Amino acid sequence: MAEASKILSRAERLEGDYRIVFEYFLDNISVGDLRAVEDLKRKGVRDPLRVMVRLVIDGLLEKRGDVFNLPEPVRCLIYERGRIKL
Repeated sequence: MAEASKILSRAERLEGDYRIVFEYFLDNISVGDLRAVEDLKRKGVRDPLRVMVRLVIDGLLEKRGDVFNLPEPVRCLIYERGRIKL
């Protein structure tokens, strides 16, 4: 739970496309890369794949194969408590 709180605290400081992408994953938890790119372009994100990769590098998303996910601690928190809003 403490790890999820740290991740969400960092996410609260995100701005612009980074915030849009993170909030998208709060609503969609785990999404294939092609679908996420399509959806995020429709939301106005200019380069969704670049943003998602940067969030992986920063520890705010995970990537397994062709799927991007919220980090495990945040997924567990959502499963325990329900949806999260920043």
